[in-house]
Amino acid sequence: MADYSNGLMLTDLSWPEMRDLKQDLELVLLPVGSHEQHGPNMSLNMDIAASTEFCRRASATMAPMVAVAPPMPWGVSFHHMNFPGTITLSSETFVQVLVEVMASLYHHGVERFLIVNGHGGNIPAMNVAIVRAQEEVGMTFVGACSYFGFTGSEIRAKHTKTEHTGHACEWETSVAMELAPQVVKRDSLAAGELTELTTGFRKEMQKYGVLVPYRFDEFTRNGALGDATLATPEAGKEIVDDGLTNFTQFCHDLVRAHPV
Repeated sequence: MADYSNGLMLTDLSWPEMRDLKQDLELVLLPVGSHEQHGPNMSLNMDIAASTEFCRRASATMAPMVAVAPPMPWGVSFHHMNFPGTITLSSETFVQVLVEVMASLYHHGVERFLIVNGHGGNIPAMNVAIVRAQEEVGMTFVGACSYFGFTGSEIRAKHTKTEHTGHACEWETSVAMELAPQVVKRDSLAAGELTELTTGFRKEMQKYGVLVPYRFDEFTRNGALGDATLATPEAGKEIVDDGLTNFTQFCHDLVRAHPV
């Protein structure tokens, strides 16, 4: 009997194993993220490391029903490009790669796909990708989400200690300590060095849902928001455990709601 305690990662299979798996496989998760700066607090691969590990853990509880596609390590990160090390794709390239990956797996018999994102800057493009995939490929189900959206609001609020969060902050750094501790730069954790734009007009933008394509260095001088020195592994575990519980239930509901 196959051991799925480490999750079912498609990249680890041979083609005969993939062929034989298809009768049990109900859903493929596609982790996406980015290769971008996270201030002095985390390494450049935080977003893809975290989303991949979240998917792996989910698969470990649901396999062989749920498998994980090879992670896509680059995302749409134009707004971080003024910090060295960031790599960005164009929105068009990002969308095209996702559509072609899903089309390939659909050719091999996969009918349901869920993109699981770890980087906020990918959201507009991945929404385009799922519309294109549905129209051009026509699978039974295709959807997109961000793993951090599955944590309940009460737990999110409990572990948000500062006003201006959202990137390399106490919340994300706590999550990293649980999902990808190897990316955390524990000897250099620092609070965000925020600009007047962040403490002023950014709040008005958020109040009314106004989108403006500011560069991230216009919000923070060191690339971070919030205060990563307040992060703890205990907070990260509570955040992630709640998110995984909600996510796995959603995946079961998804499959039941979209029969092949």
